[in-house]
Amino acid sequence: MTRLLAILLATTFSTMAVAEDTSAPVGPTVGGKVEVEIKENASNDWGAKTTFGLDINHNVIGFGGISLEAIDSDTLTVNEWQMGTSVGGATVSIGDQGDIWIGAEGEHTLANPKMDESVQVTMGNAAVALEFGDWKNDVSNIEAVAGSYSTDIGEFGMTVAGDYDRVTEKYTLGGRVDMSGAGMAVTYSEATEKLAYELDSSSGAISAYLNGNEDDMLKNVGGGYTWDINGLDVEAGANYDLNLEEIAPKLTMSFSF
Repeated sequence: MTRLLAILLATTFSTMAVAEDTSAPVGPTVGGKVEVEIKENASNDWGAKTTFGLDINHNVIGFGGISLEAIDSDTLTVNEWQMGTSVGGATVSIGDQGDIWIGAEGEHTLANPKMDESVQVTMGNAAVALEFGDWKNDVSNIEAVAGSYSTDIGEFGMTVAGDYDRVTEKYTLGGRVDMSGAGMAVTYSEATEKLAYELDSSSGAISAYLNGNEDDMLKNVGGGYTWDINGLDVEAGANYDLNLEEIAPKLTMSFSF
């Protein structure tokens, strides 16, 4: 595993070093976002969370990017970063760059293995990720191995994914099927020994979902509606917890530039 990691790292950096773009120089792109989220807190008051985001990306043959974020005017921190290049028909990247797991609208019950700094290799519809267990002190320590594959079968879009944690020696499996704006996601976690699901649908500005697990087949139901008001994105949504019989409304306003 250590030798494989060394090969991946060497391929990433050496290819980036020799890659030469003969076209005119292209500068990095800079974008940002301001977001305000208003929702009821534990004190039954309506609080607001303000998020400022800044993204800097550069894409030629090699590519790289950094995402900075400040919440409630606090210190600006690095949220995600990434650099990589194309090698033959594959794309190789390294960084704190998110995961390759399936997604859903509510995601209250689905298993979702975390992924910190990683090496990710994508070729066509397949992706593999190796997560570092201790990025700062020991890059030879691979904590988790994940993979995913997407394909279309007729009118259905399908994705399968798996994650194996080498520390706990437990695996997590997931799958998603989509058709005409509606979809279903299913996960199984060996650590919790639970099968969970979510059904979601979106049509234009409207989205809706319901989810649960093998112990409680209907735990949450919710949805939202989005508006574009002259460049200002506004989303109103709510989640209803059927066990607690509590509704959690939320209003989010954001502007991207």
